[in-house]
Amino acid sequence: MTAAGLLLFTRSNYHRNLPDGDANYQNSNVRRDIVENYTPEKHTVVLTPPPMYLDSHSDNIDRGASNLRSSLLGREEHRHDNPKDHNTPTPLRWGILGAGRIAHDFASALVSSGCNVTAVAAMYNYNGEKHLSALSRAESFATKFSIPNYYSTYEELAQDMDVDIVYVATTNQNHLNPTLLMLQAGKNVLVEKPTAITYDEAKLMYDEAEKRGLFLMTNHWTRFFPLVKYLRTTFLELQSPMDEASEVSTKPSSTAGRQWKPPHPSHSKQYNLGKVLAMHGDFGFTTPLNPSDRFLNRTLGGGVTLDVGCYLVELALLAAYDHHQSSRSADATEGKMRRKLTSDELQPDQVTATGHGMYSGLEFPVDVESSFSIRWGGNSYGIWNGECDVDENGGDMTATSLSSAKRRGCHLAPRSRYALSDESDAADDVFTMVASFQASFRRPSTFEVEYVFENGRVVLHGPGNCPNEMTIYENEPYGPLIRETTVSFKLPLVDLSPFGRSNYPRAEGFVYVIDRIEECMTKEGVPGRSENSSNRGGSGCLELEENSIEEQLATVQITERVLEEMNYFG
Repeated sequence: MTAAGLLLFTRSNYHRNLPDGDANYQNSNVRRDIVENYTPEKHTVVLTPPPMYLDSHSDNIDRGASNLRSSLLGREEHRHDNPKDHNTPTPLRWGILGAGRIAHDFASALVSSGCNVTAVAAMYNYNGEKHLSALSRAESFATKFSIPNYYSTYEELAQDMDVDIVYVATTNQNHLNPTLLMLQAGKNVLVEKPTAITYDEAKLMYDEAEKRGLFLMTNHWTRFFPLVKYLRTTFLELQSPMDEASEVSTKPSSTAGRQWKPPHPSHSKQYNLGKVLAMHGDFGFTTPLNPSDRFLNRTLGGGVTLDVGCYLVELALLAAYDHHQSSRSADATEGKMRRKLTSDELQPDQVTATGHGMYSGLEFPVDVESSFSIRWGGNSYGIWNGECDVDENGGDMTATSLSSAKRRGCHLAPRSRYALSDESDAADDVFTMVASFQASFRRPSTFEVEYVFENGRVVLHGPGNCPNEMTIYENEPYGPLIRETTVSFKLPLVDLSPFGRSNYPRAEGFVYVIDRIEECMTKEGVPGRSENSSNRGGSGCLELEENSIEEQLATVQITERVLEEMNYFG
């Protein structure tokens, strides 16, 4: 142990309880008993999420008579007798593309929140359970949710002038073409995860949205849960939560002037966990042994990595993104504003993966079980072998700073010396994390996710893709566990029961995503809406800070690397 480490060790609280005097006493059985029997403090904190935008009537938008939240919140329905006479804004008009399980849950959240769903389009049943025509599926879905228009083709939905944004809820392999179709028709799009099977497909989608000045986002709903926002601002960012700063915008985007703020100032406890160093997660559940279902069907983009493994990739990226943002601010003077990152900047140094398609003695052409590791830090080689890798000009390619290169005796070309200035030698600015994950279709799991820090850990209790509770374990440096704090958030008050049982856990959490989109579109404008010419040409709500475009692309990129390692593409 280093001298600094020994000093920290001897100053820990439990160590102060030891008798003074004989140095040999420090190694006695009595000392061992005191250490092993040290009881950490335990706390429980229950936080109420911030008020949701849809609960506010300050926007004077008539959201229709279907707002089930009004009665749950003890409020009267907010309606205008004649919205046109009051010159009120037109509410955001949602269309739904697809009529399957996830579309059912999302539509339940939309309608229960009082949002305006104007159309749905469906295709024939893929699963082979029973054959239903596209029109009959769309009509049945529309009847259930009181949607006025229903179509048997996606082209008809694209031509509907009463739709502002389309939720694409098709199976994994069929996200690219419907998304491009809607964007080319001037519709904003929220596409269900995964964005696409490959990075090239995802890039086509986002390039099209940028070209047409429209909103496109993958439904990474995990990021919008209040607990995850609290995790990011409290633990994953190196700096304290950002304060208000002046707006500096070169592009009309909702992320330009928005700042991360502490989601709950009422619980302002400061933790000292240090940097995140490792991460673990296991997402597993048993799927029906049905080759026609999307889970096990290669044609439908099946496989556990695309289904739930991408959640684990996304949760790992939270740490990478927030570290880059908090240690490399775009505003060098104030250090407040979040800057744009490229998906390449977020790429890990190494991805390893393995998996198989065996399930109950049968072999499927998808990954039924997968195990993968993602490493940031250490460059491509991992552990330095004591030698210098040099470029064509004799510059060291493996050193992370000028001083570390000098310590290793590496020769540096002038170009490399400039790039590796002593000013960039702060070790704290180097993000190093190893994340190890498992995912399975053939066994249950806790669905927990653990972030391991220098002085403790944070466990998101399952289901980790839609969490509302976590436990923070604080250790003294080089010492034992001293404190456990369980933080939980109440789930949104949404009653989905009128539409039947939800297909997925905590489907009411979709309201968090819906609420942010509704807020952004109302305050900043609906891109492409013809009633306001100022919203054409790339203005209005184009991106949400919780789910940046670069993070969405990086998630696809890393997930594709995992699939390639498992030989998913053959």
